[in-house]
Amino acid sequence: MDRPVHPFRLEGFPGAPVEGDLFPRFRHARWVFRDRIAPARPDLVLAVRQEGPLLRLTGTKEGDAELRFDGGFVEIRAGGEAVDRILKLEGAMGDRWGSGGGGAVATLFGYDRIEVLGGRRRALVVAIDRPPLRDIYWFSDGIGWVRIRTERRGKAVRDALLVGFEPGGG
Repeated sequence: MDRPVHPFRLEGFPGAPVEGDLFPRFRHARWVFRDRIAPARPDLVLAVRQEGPLLRLTGTKEGDAELRFDGGFVEIRAGGEAVDRILKLEGAMGDRWGSGGGGAVATLFGYDRIEVLGGRRRALVVAIDRPPLRDIYWFSDGIGWVRIRTERRGKAVRDALLVGFEPGGG
């Protein structure tokens, strides 16, 4: 469980397009994750709610943030600035882009097959590197996040798998 994710072990090839609706434009949704490394930790709960034209995202390390679908990206914004560009909606395997401040760089790696919510699902893997940290996100069609992993110098410090999902209203 501590091994880093290596892109050559995933499906897809450089230039292959992103497929599916990997982060639907939810007006209300709730994701519940359980950490497989430290299952006694409280569950991570991320939720989206619409407030007028804005989508508020709760449960992030920034606290209450804004979720935006902007310029072909899914962004998490706090204090009026993008802190993470977590997904490129019209991307291709191997694409890289700046993800928030501090020189963070995101990479579309490819597709993985993971066991989640009682079934095997195909999920796109995106890594955001902020040395010495790497955040890795798995996105599955129609759900959005299905796994969130954080590594420090290649060793996993969090590996949270989706254990509950409520799509709310579209």
